[in-house]
Amino acid sequence: MKNLTIFKHALYNGITKPISLIINSIVPLALVIFSDRINAFGASAHTLLGFIIMYGAFLMANSIQKDKVEGVLVRILAGPITLRSYLIQNFFAAIIPMAFVSAVVGLLGFLIHDWESILTIGVVIVYIFLSATSIGLSFVWSCLFKDKEASLSGISVVITLSALLGGFMIPLQFLPDPVYYAGMITPAHWASRAIEQLTLYGEFTSMFGIGLLAMAMFTAAFVLFGSKRRLV
Repeated sequence: MKNLTIFKHALYNGITKPISLIINSIVPLALVIFSDRINAFGASAHTLLGFIIMYGAFLMANSIQKDKVEGVLVRILAGPITLRSYLIQNFFAAIIPMAFVSAVVGLLGFLIHDWESILTIGVVIVYIFLSATSIGLSFVWSCLFKDKEASLSGISVVITLSALLGGFMIPLQFLPDPVYYAGMITPAHWASRAIEQLTLYGEFTSMFGIGLLAMAMFTAAFVLFGSKRRLV
């Protein structure tokens, strides 16, 4: 159990923050419950939930930032814990709760709004992949910022801009071509594309798979960058 100390520490930090509890419980549950009434500029509840999950996943993984600012990270890495083990445990401490949130959202949609099984499974998978990407982004952000307030302000702008360009707030088909193509450099674009395929065709198309692959590549790039950059 000693090997899971970092995991338990990161999990506790993630689930006990008030803002994280609100973003990862009250907001997504409210969105899915009232999803049939949501029509913000044509955006669907599925993509708006993607925006919330992206931000919530970042908050869940922000334990690294806290450890860095408070000097805990220096003491941890001075012991027998390697940076690789530290990052892996932080990753799973964030992704497991986010996978649970995604599953609950899907289950509620299935039970309350009669989402089809393919749609339910598909959006849950997309949310989990998007969560993993956001956790990777949190690792990168922890390398770039030492101040918690600056970090939170900066990521709020980045995620909101990503949501705008990527089709979370305005559907992809309504975006001007320059904005559409610019959005392709964001994970949100590929999550939106994957969800769009599910809602249009009701099946796992090749484009759905491409969307997941793109998010997986973003995740790998972010985690690799975060593991190579100096955290302390």
